[in-house]
Amino acid sequence: MNDDILLETRDLRVEVNGVPILGGIDLTFKIGQVYAVLGPNASGKSTLAKTIMGLPEYKVTGGDILFNSKSILGESITDRARMGIAYAFQTPPRISGVKLDDFICRVCPDYQCSDDSETFMGETCACKQILYDDFERLGIRNLANRDLNDGFSGGELKRSELFQVLSMRPKVMFLDEPDSGLDYDSLKIVGKELKAIREKHEVTLVIISHHRYVLEFLEVDKVYILQHGKLVYIGDMSDIPVLEEKGYERFLAEMTG
Repeated sequence: MNDDILLETRDLRVEVNGVPILGGIDLTFKIGQVYAVLGPNASGKSTLAKTIMGLPEYKVTGGDILFNSKSILGESITDRARMGIAYAFQTPPRISGVKLDDFICRVCPDYQCSDDSETFMGETCACKQILYDDFERLGIRNLANRDLNDGFSGGELKRSELFQVLSMRPKVMFLDEPDSGLDYDSLKIVGKELKAIREKHEVTLVIISHHRYVLEFLEVDKVYILQHGKLVYIGDMSDIPVLEEKGYERFLAEMTG
């Protein structure tokens, strides 16, 4: 057993509404490393992440998912989140009636008030200044008292979603197209935040993407390319500019022969 392996899939087979999507995927994700999961449209990238997170419409028909060497197939989404698995949606859901700062204070242990008698998120609450400093760093202080993801711009949605996931203090983060819909300023903020996480080597990052934009801020340890629900190539950061130049069809034809 490799003690560095945090998460792995073994011959993972998945279908959605009776349609097979993943046809036997073997992947490993080590503690504190950064992975890029790439592939053309409908290759199974998002399905992989959502299955690992435990979304109910993604039915595992074969194989296994191991977290810390134990199968999690029988665990709920909530249980998987408590274990330290987190997923940032490509398009985060909007939730009216729940304020962003309230939500983050409830999910992040670092932001809990030190005394139950203190006003929750009030001026005397010990967590408030720390929380708002973090909002400031991500450029979303103006969203703190807004309903969760409701009416946010594309860049605000991505930065808010990243902050929400980070606040859970996960062990592994799946980020689904974290650079889609971002202008350059938002891309720099998200990229710098991910780079800071990467440098701590405490969280395993799995970036699902079509592009290399946000990957340029990171030192990717391993690249996995999926196609038609199969793992077809394993490489590293040096493959990404070549892939961008040649496209998937030509790249894979030359690399896999």
